[in-house]
Amino acid sequence: MSAELTTTQQLVLDFIEERNARGESPPTYREICEQFGYKSPKAAADHVAALERKGLVTRKKGRSRGLRSIRQRDGIPILGCVAAGLPRDGFAESNQRLPVDPAAYGIKNRARAFALQVTGDSMVGRQIFAGDIVVLEHAADPQNGDIVVALIDNESTLKTFVRKGSKTWLQAANPRYPDLIPTLDLQIQGVARAVIRLLKK
Repeated sequence: MSAELTTTQQLVLDFIEERNARGESPPTYREICEQFGYKSPKAAADHVAALERKGLVTRKKGRSRGLRSIRQRDGIPILGCVAAGLPRDGFAESNQRLPVDPAAYGIKNRARAFALQVTGDSMVGRQIFAGDIVVLEHAADPQNGDIVVALIDNESTLKTFVRKGSKTWLQAANPRYPDLIPTLDLQIQGVARAVIRLLKK
């Protein structure tokens, strides 16, 4: 069984497992689309098919609610690392989990919670340092001044979200780094809800 998951596959898996943990019926493809903002059920089907190939879910053919997770996992998934510096392509992968309850950080829907470990120093002005773990909420609406993980022109980074009028951009908390103004696209992948600092041994 392969445990290597993309960020999106991990979030879909957590959504399925959260439904199971609450004793609710498994989600349909349509509900997965609504949860993550997919426009086509095919996107949901492709992610579920990938999870099935990796041995993490099973499907009963011909049933709209035939999804079952193989294992129930607690805590918040640490999906890898994010650059608090210059943007880079995607997250470094990780299979770790943070043994905490997302509700403790105001995240009511467990399936929307994920965490990333910080690399770089662009957010030191907001007391976020390399090695810190940022707890984030996926599909949350960012407010001006929120710390976010964002995909800007297809590269991910951790920055402050700035909105003035109809314009939005990303701002570092370190004068060494320039503002990031999207050339093509800016997608918010998660809004920060907490920063956890691990004590060095």
